[in-house]
Amino acid sequence: MKALRYISPIVAGMALLAGACSSQHGWSVDGTVADAPEGTRLVLEANNAGLWYAIDTLDVAANGKFAYKAAEPMHNMDIMRLTLPGKGSVYFPVDSVDAITVNAPAATFGTGHTLAGTPVAEKFASIDSIVANITDTQALQYALVNTITADTTGIVAYYAVGKAVGGKPVFDPATSAGNRVYGAAAQIYTMHHPDDPRALALRRTYFLGRQLLGKMPAPEETVLEVPSTGIMDITRYDSRGNEHSLSEVAGDGVALLSFTAYGLPSSPAYNAILHDLYEKYSDRGLKIYQVSFDDDEVAWKEAARNIPWVAVWNAPSDGVNVLTQYNVGALPQTFLIRNGEISKRILDPNELDSAVKASF
Repeated sequence: MKALRYISPIVAGMALLAGACSSQHGWSVDGTVADAPEGTRLVLEANNAGLWYAIDTLDVAANGKFAYKAAEPMHNMDIMRLTLPGKGSVYFPVDSVDAITVNAPAATFGTGHTLAGTPVAEKFASIDSIVANITDTQALQYALVNTITADTTGIVAYYAVGKAVGGKPVFDPATSAGNRVYGAAAQIYTMHHPDDPRALALRRTYFLGRQLLGKMPAPEETVLEVPSTGIMDITRYDSRGNEHSLSEVAGDGVALLSFTAYGLPSSPAYNAILHDLYEKYSDRGLKIYQVSFDDDEVAWKEAARNIPWVAVWNAPSDGVNVLTQYNVGALPQTFLIRNGEISKRILDPNELDSAVKASF
């Protein structure tokens, strides 16, 4: 009979720990793209203050399967997306070592998908289904409000309040109804993640909307002299501490004056449009002067570091005078400037390309 061998509990514990460490991995996403043509490739993207950037490309196999596994866990919950060029994008939340499954038909990628793996991912898919299938505006708002007020995570409310249809936000923070919804989303997110830049962005949007609705005083009570022609100059600092004035950037040629906040839900799509325009027209002289109204300077600096145009920060202590001067009621908003003169206010970002093209 074999003798029993004694194993120290400490040694056994160390062995178990070593085994756990060796199997440690990051988050993952996999799934199926039904009826995907041969050679289909997905783009996995992350977000940096409104600019989506590719972190990998995923080949879809003949049976429609794809998979990706990150080398490290996600340290804070974030929103990622899978894009099928020409068809759309599927947005999904990731935290720690989450394993997310995406199933979507190639023909309706981005609108006919399902998500599984975590309750939060399932909520994201439910929100997208609501937006895709409810055409009546009031019914859509009601359904999303119910989702927002029932949220216990913060990020679900953040995702729902930022949804748009046809390029227009479902909830406008500059209207009484939309402002109340933003206030609710800000309260929920702040409760769970008070220091997250998204919480700060939601609060900023809510209070800015309150000011525009006349329900709270602006930070500064100053009389503004608005010139009848030309531009009203703005001077702020970029992420490296360099001072830039609007008059220097937009004094001649064609320029865009952009008012935004990188933490806004609409910021990713908006900055992506600006990025495409800058790549397309910068060699013809297009310049962009972007003023951001984010609360968190550290987060803003990190986000602005990779932006190719002039990006400056309007600190909370600077107030909202420049928004008042330019009569900006909601963010983001853009002005086309030609040779130092305001040529056009552009409310729909999708009209920027044609407006810029016609200015050369």
